[in-house]
Amino acid sequence: MNMKIILLPFSGLYWLGTFIRNKFFDWGILQSKKYKKPVITVGNLSIGGTGKSPFVIYLIDLLKDKYLMGILSRGYGRQTKGYQFANYETTFEDIGDEPMQFFERFRNKIVVGVDEKRIRGIKNMLKDFNPDLFILDDAFQHRYVKAGLNILLTDYSKPYYEDEVLPAGRLREGKYAAKRAQIVIVTKCPDSFTEKERDRIQSKLNLQPSQALFFSRIVYENRVISSNYSFKLENLVNFHVLLITGIAKYNEILSFSEQNFETVTHLNFKDHHNFTNADIQVIEKKYKEISGNKMILTTEKDYMRLKHFQQIKNYLFYLPISIEIDRAEDFEKLILNYINKN
Repeated sequence: MNMKIILLPFSGLYWLGTFIRNKFFDWGILQSKKYKKPVITVGNLSIGGTGKSPFVIYLIDLLKDKYLMGILSRGYGRQTKGYQFANYETTFEDIGDEPMQFFERFRNKIVVGVDEKRIRGIKNMLKDFNPDLFILDDAFQHRYVKAGLNILLTDYSKPYYEDEVLPAGRLREGKYAAKRAQIVIVTKCPDSFTEKERDRIQSKLNLQPSQALFFSRIVYENRVISSNYSFKLENLVNFHVLLITGIAKYNEILSFSEQNFETVTHLNFKDHHNFTNADIQVIEKKYKEISGNKMILTTEKDYMRLKHFQQIKNYLFYLPISIEIDRAEDFEKLILNYINKN
């Protein structure tokens, strides 16, 4: 019997539990705290892989020259508890790989904090730094904070309307929850995306008139970066690459690497994997088996967890990415209008 069919009754129970919880917030039985400063959440309905980190980076790039932003995350995978903020001595073990990625990119242009209790995190960041606005990473389900602008991401290859609630599927709550979003973005769209496909997805999403819909795609930069060097891809076409991934979905970077390097050997680990010395020994062994011009390549997020291993640091590089949004001016206008009104 299909395992999904077996799990569907449990998904029904999970759906009911999250539905009741959401209704408690809607009815005011559970309280959401509202803030005088703008609060933007970036999240999804699924348990990962929609491209939240590149999108948070997009927002930071958009706003960093105008506002002091507080970027607040739960800090998944960190070795600490409670409230922490990033400084020049912080490591991914203190705050998690994604917040570390934000801090490494932008340094003192933003404030990066983590706290599993977002209300406490906002309180401490207001006291310590008093940012102009907050961006809450992966907080769509964290309803104890009343965000003024909710941005919901859904993956083109597995949109939420084709998925089921846990454990039969990957949704954290029912599809009805998408109505809480003011903006919905379909991420990781292919380059060959057509108007017909766009219209089909828009019809399937069945959004409210008040909800804005955008589509985005991943763009790989034309370079690889290490702690000391940056090389253009056109100078590396004859290189043999050992690709290391520890992300929810690796298909895009694997495909891109295969198109741009001589050969690619791929080692995949689970999302947010905490690399050990034993893992590094496996990576070193595999790297030594590769001949010719070679390097170890990884994602920017995984680089945060790998760069501290001296054994591989000299030949470890990451491939930076960004995103492009259709109707970018309209999207940016929505963001700025919300901030200016609040």
